[in-house]
Amino acid sequence: MKVLVAEDDPDQLELRALLLARSGFETIPARDTAAALRAAAAKKPDCAVIDLCFPAEEQGLGLIRELKRLDAAMRIIVLTGASAGRLEKLPEKALVDEVMVKGSCSSRLIEVIRAWQQAADCARARNRL
Repeated sequence: MKVLVAEDDPDQLELRALLLARSGFETIPARDTAAALRAAAAKKPDCAVIDLCFPAEEQGLGLIRELKRLDAAMRIIVLTGASAGRLEKLPEKALVDEVMVKGSCSSRLIEVIRAWQQAADCARARNRL
């Protein structure tokens, strides 16, 4: 599964991309919204893990909207340092599959993406029958 990792903090980007790569995912790192959109258009990731404040909340929300315009089926996980409930009040919440607070257990991030990968693999197997 290809995972776009969009984060403006270079250390966090490197750590998150490394964690996902070591968990068997193909990672596509992006340090800003323009790079994230170029990478999404060129490499067609299955899902994206993005920082909500990228570097400000409006850029993160704009990235969510643009990623869904590129591929409505793309799964999106939003990481936020603020309250996870903040996104609940915004229209972009309907475009997001999962919201996680930064600093929460990394195993949860991997678990969610693996579940999506297994579901996609099952769907492909059914389509071959």
